[in-house]
Amino acid sequence: MTKTKDVYTVNESGELKAPLVCSHRLLLAFLAFLGFFLCYAQRNGLSVGIVCMVNPDADNMTLFDSSDTPIIERDIPAACHKHTVQKSRSESQVLFWPKSTRGVILGSFYWGYALTQIASSVAVNIFGPKQFLAMLICVSSIATLLLPIVSKFGSAFVILLRVVAGAAQGGLWPTIFRFWATWAPASERTTLLSFQSSGPSMGTIVSLILGGLFCGFTFNDSIPFIFRFGWAYFFYLLGGLGIIWSMVWLFFASDTPTTNRHMSENEKEYIQACKAVEKIQDARTKTPWGPMLLSQGFWCILISMVSCDFGLYAIWTVVPEYMNEVLLFSIEENGFLSALPHMGSFIVVMLSGGLADFIIRKKILKRVNTRKLFHGIGTLAPAICLLLISFLNCERRYLAVLLLVIGVALNGFMMSGGYVVNVGDFSGVHSGVVFGICNTISSIGGFCAPYITSLITRHKTAAQWKLAFMLYAVAFLISAIAFSCLARGETEPWARDDVHDEKINYDVDANKELLEIKTAGVVPQNTIA
Repeated sequence: MTKTKDVYTVNESGELKAPLVCSHRLLLAFLAFLGFFLCYAQRNGLSVGIVCMVNPDADNMTLFDSSDTPIIERDIPAACHKHTVQKSRSESQVLFWPKSTRGVILGSFYWGYALTQIASSVAVNIFGPKQFLAMLICVSSIATLLLPIVSKFGSAFVILLRVVAGAAQGGLWPTIFRFWATWAPASERTTLLSFQSSGPSMGTIVSLILGGLFCGFTFNDSIPFIFRFGWAYFFYLLGGLGIIWSMVWLFFASDTPTTNRHMSENEKEYIQACKAVEKIQDARTKTPWGPMLLSQGFWCILISMVSCDFGLYAIWTVVPEYMNEVLLFSIEENGFLSALPHMGSFIVVMLSGGLADFIIRKKILKRVNTRKLFHGIGTLAPAICLLLISFLNCERRYLAVLLLVIGVALNGFMMSGGYVVNVGDFSGVHSGVVFGICNTISSIGGFCAPYITSLITRHKTAAQWKLAFMLYAVAFLISAIAFSCLARGETEPWARDDVHDEKINYDVDANKELLEIKTAGVVPQNTIA
């Protein structure tokens, strides 16, 4: 069967096809990419920004170095002494937040992030993913824009704003999974989600580089505090762009393809046909809490996400400090070098998303085995690299950077074909709820990782950082093992429309027969197989 103008086809094997290039769903994927780009720039930009904002002498105020606690020498190798020649303190380093306070500030984002995951997965069904996503990013952007203004009044105000930003961004993934559940055909799911999922990496890259560049200028004291320092303009830029994005998203997006005013009728029909073949439940279907929470797929995502995210959150938040304290890179070098690993991740995500769909489409591997392969590469690679890094110091600092780049870059396989995409494979329209619950629990690592790191590395020695990196490596290893043992690749019975037909649920050949019957019985004209 061929639709007029070759907009979409149903070939002999029953597979629906339609051009993705220049389609409205690709435009929405690009907008989602930009939205996640800005959100992760807002989230992780503070990691390098805080290095520019804080007076290095603030560490002398830390409680760890009280009279009852002996001060441990950093034991910097003689070959690295040339890197310790202190550059004069930047004029922008004016805030007195000791190391323990910085750990709390960096982790406070995830306090709010953990609070709203489950609530957001329910709220998005009430408000709809279009308006809810715009509201979330707008709130996060306003909180980011206000950060320089309140920073002078104390760390407590900054922590509060970061909690608000985290609470807003806590709904991002549940909302976007709920959005793509009705928009992304199964054959394009990995491509569309990996395009959008590359946004976090690119956002982190740009924020780390720009954060370092914005640190480089300061105006004279006659300028008010909120406009005096370069790092303030960095946060103003990220916040302002986020507000603009929200308005653009509201114009082009819609909750479902059928209600979109900007896409062709042919593309609407194609997406509807794909969703009919997938047996995806209606978006208004009640959440099957019992079967969902007891399912193997749910527990696979939970264990894999909790352990993997602990390592990722640690890398995202503490790498700039590691670059500064152990590898002894200057503030100017820090931003660019901290961004290199995320550049590698972005490239891998963009290249490997289509590869996963190709492997599945050509039946080289089953869907579930493809997910296991990509997740295994994306977790074992950083685990190995982090273990190797733990044995390096400033004498081999560029090798440490190289290993960090390789590890984080290969982690991109997990984003493009691992647990992130696997959520949609087995849970259908309930993917937002599944991801929301799992991400709530995994967010514990978001505020624990930087704080635990600040405790472990309180004296900034290479030995202490070695222990921290080993901890991150173990977390990635646990994720790899759990996913390889528990992953599910197809829609589970509680998320399908044909739950009463056991043969269809569990027999792949029966699925094919059903599709052939439906295709053969298509009425000519406009009825869709």
